[in-house]
Amino acid sequence: MNRDEEKLLCPDCLDIEIADRDVVEDKIERDRQLLRDENLIRLLEDYDKDHLLLYLIERLNIISYEFYENRRLNMREFAYINYLINIVYTADKNQFGNNQLDRGDDPDDIIDALLSTQAELVTALNHIEDRFRICLEYPVSMTDGKFLFGDYDLRDTEYRYCFERCLRSLIGGREEDVKLFDKTHEEIRDFEKPPSDEIDTLEDFGNTFYGFILSMLFVASADSTVGDIYGTSMPNNVSVFDLTEFLERIDSQFANQEGELILQDSTLAMTNEDGLAQTGENTFSDDWEEVREFVVVGEENLDAHPFLFEVSVTDVYYQQPGRPPKTRELIRFVYPRWYAQLLRFQIFPLLQNGDKNSGHEILNTVATWRGIEFEENLYGYLSGQGFECYHSAEIPGEDSSEIDLLVVNEDKDELWFVECKYLMPELLMNTAEGIEALNGKFDHKVFNIKVEGYEGSPTGLPFPEKVDLWLGLNPGNRFTALDGQGEKVEREFSGDWQGLAVRKLVVSNLVPSYVEKNSVEFRTDMELLEMIEEGDRVFAVKH
Repeated sequence: MNRDEEKLLCPDCLDIEIADRDVVEDKIERDRQLLRDENLIRLLEDYDKDHLLLYLIERLNIISYEFYENRRLNMREFAYINYLINIVYTADKNQFGNNQLDRGDDPDDIIDALLSTQAELVTALNHIEDRFRICLEYPVSMTDGKFLFGDYDLRDTEYRYCFERCLRSLIGGREEDVKLFDKTHEEIRDFEKPPSDEIDTLEDFGNTFYGFILSMLFVASADSTVGDIYGTSMPNNVSVFDLTEFLERIDSQFANQEGELILQDSTLAMTNEDGLAQTGENTFSDDWEEVREFVVVGEENLDAHPFLFEVSVTDVYYQQPGRPPKTRELIRFVYPRWYAQLLRFQIFPLLQNGDKNSGHEILNTVATWRGIEFEENLYGYLSGQGFECYHSAEIPGEDSSEIDLLVVNEDKDELWFVECKYLMPELLMNTAEGIEALNGKFDHKVFNIKVEGYEGSPTGLPFPEKVDLWLGLNPGNRFTALDGQGEKVEREFSGDWQGLAVRKLVVSNLVPSYVEKNSVEFRTDMELLEMIEEGDRVFAVKH
């Protein structure tokens, strides 16, 4: 990627020397040894272990509270703080000291450095291994860097560009993208769904919060490190409604005399074993002991989903003036309320829901519903922008000729053939495995390529061949399209269209790693809106 010129370039075409893969992999292994958990924990050895755990859990609650306040989620902390919690849990208490970190709006410098190590250095090594970045040799060899990053000219590839484009579409990406992200939701992703206070079924929940669930799915399964933390499911009979009831029962332990919840900011709450057991048994009955192992993270249970955290706290049970206090260690369960609320949405795709449809099945169903609305909304947006637009255009007597949107762009002298797709992201989207799975999904749906992991054979014509059928029409040939009321009406293929430049576009909420393939261009709906209203920012491919 050449970010300055906004191009995707082929290094072979430019005769650029790529570093030897075996040498690079040896350096990656060397650097991983420097970044091992036991080396990272040494940076924290001056601090009290129990205070460190509370500090990190509080950070999770702070960023989650801020999300509810301003709709911006600190993805670095959400993704990697649990990783730090896990390595603190597993370290021997004798390795730690008695100091305490400074609490504030931003993470302490040492925590910030450790987060950067995981989010930047380790992720960069993963990206080099997974071909998200390539190492180019400098004209003069550089081999004195502490890490391999100093030895090479690192360039992003189309895999990383794909991840960034999908991230921008699903979450909004950078601060400057928020306005466009919101407008895309208003114009194109305004789907029919139940209000949040009228949710009666799991399908209602999945439909109402679908966009947010997808955002959380994308972030929480970005790579294997994050996926290991957020990948624990629940016993098969647990649903999101059960988890909601469980959290509400915990909330009720922290209400004032008027019954009002006192946990209205990012303050952590703690409950004891009796309080936790009562809440669990009232919610899950005889299943509580099994469920407990899935919802409470502790030193001996790091694989649980992090709704609550088991910690040891020092209790002063006797204090006599002029003498040291008498203390005891007590087990408490820390409840980061705002963070736990977010986890309900993150875990939804993983839940099996007993004899009802699983969370993943529900989301696939919602995606199908929304695919229809997505197409209709895109038609409404383009028509509202003044484009001559035909919805669900078909050639009579030609099987598999339907074009989702046929658009005449008079200003650019272009004729657009648009295929609409509304899809769920793959797991591990920040890895080659995730990107290649997403590529396979597009290959299957657009080019009718049979891909491992997708049941059944592709049906109908590949999209480019559909377009060829249309380009074979003569002026005056008839076709049908849906009008604004959804009624099929006859239209006429205009002779004026034959002189227009043809563009084949797939518009979706996600994109594959290829910007263009077999003359088909891939855009998110957000990028299409941007192209129409502000100008095209998608990088061009140059050979």
